[in-house]
Amino acid sequence: MFGLLTYCAILVGLSIASWRRPAVGIAAVLCLYGLKQWGQSSTAFFSEYRQFTNFAVFVVALIGVARLVQRRGCLFCRLPPHASLVFGLYLYAFISVVWAPDPQTSFEQWIISGPYLVTIALLAPLLVDDLQDARDAFWATAVAGGALCALALFFGTWGGRGLVVFGHEAFQDDQDIYRYETNPLALSTLGGTVFLIAALSLGRPNKALWRAFALACIPISLAVILRSGSRGQLLASGAGLFVGLPIAFRLRDTRSLATLILIVAVVLGLGWWSTSLVEIDTSRWSNGQASQDVEGRFAMAEALLGTSSRNPLTALFGLGNSSAFSVVGYYPHITGLEVIAEEGLLGATVYFAILYLAFRSVLRVMRRPGLTEGRRNALAILTGLFVFELILSWKQGSLLFSVYVFAYAIILGRLEKSATQNEAGSHLSVAAATLPRFPNLLR
Repeated sequence: MFGLLTYCAILVGLSIASWRRPAVGIAAVLCLYGLKQWGQSSTAFFSEYRQFTNFAVFVVALIGVARLVQRRGCLFCRLPPHASLVFGLYLYAFISVVWAPDPQTSFEQWIISGPYLVTIALLAPLLVDDLQDARDAFWATAVAGGALCALALFFGTWGGRGLVVFGHEAFQDDQDIYRYETNPLALSTLGGTVFLIAALSLGRPNKALWRAFALACIPISLAVILRSGSRGQLLASGAGLFVGLPIAFRLRDTRSLATLILIVAVVLGLGWWSTSLVEIDTSRWSNGQASQDVEGRFAMAEALLGTSSRNPLTALFGLGNSSAFSVVGYYPHITGLEVIAEEGLLGATVYFAILYLAFRSVLRVMRRPGLTEGRRNALAILTGLFVFELILSWKQGSLLFSVYVFAYAIILGRLEKSATQNEAGSHLSVAAATLPRFPNLLR
């Protein structure tokens, strides 16, 4: 009953908040996997109907989109080139299924990923129109995601690495952890998301109460990552923090440098403390095990690229989406290399163009005059999360399941376009106000 009540409280709270502030719908999207796994591990209904959360989060995002239509009318007026390239890449990938070695297997992957593509890559970016929207989304994510991390950590039934699915507490299988356990990588990704939002919110202009909440979220979210044995999430969280800190805290004088050093020290201290909250499987963190896993993934990617490069046509147009399942038996976990092999040089060009435009948007928005500390903080979090998901996509992802990377890229493009249009509008207003006024000589 406790699991059902907490699940419903979080879902209903996000739905109501999304109606009042549509950008909160992003929080539901970012907490999708965490909410899904908490429901599966704590309630019989969600254990049996595992797709329920997917559709529930879709409805929450749709509520936010409906409210935006009611308030602003046009939703597609500020779609940046990033969005066109993302949709073009997925359209081409879908068409490439036709010439894949096993079209049926490839199409099955699209059926599985379809709900995530629509909710995360299509609906979610529409909910953020400016940096204030992003702040609302991140606050709500920290609250809902932090609650889910705490519930999983302190009240969840853990197996080897993930939460044990409800009703299967008596069954354990070390050889197949996904049979009776939830995906540890998905839950730790939520932990990394909450960690980055919290760690990058410790400075100004956030109020003392919010900073105290962020301090509480940091060890809890890191403990979830450590308990799940997710090495990539821990490293990607550090990289996202490293990229986001200079944006959130500008180094202008000695005081700002001291503040930055203090925040880094606090985060490291809380990270060390989080290791005492959970039991850590040291074998997962050994250099030998990590090296073996990396070598295995690069071996699959190398085999896939080798097959693609044997023929000029497949080198240019690709083997076809999800061909890895036929060529090497599984997807290679490295999205960029998979795109080069399966979508060819044509698709890879579009893929890397999306990444380039996203990083360029960060720089352009950051250089805009009049960027307040609050909006700069939101940009830092968004940039950190984009880097976080990008690294994960090159460690455990595929084109179909790296949708958060593309969602963040589209949001960054929308923010750049919004900032550009607002600046152009302000220049026109100033110009109109300073035009000289002449008397009507014909009167």
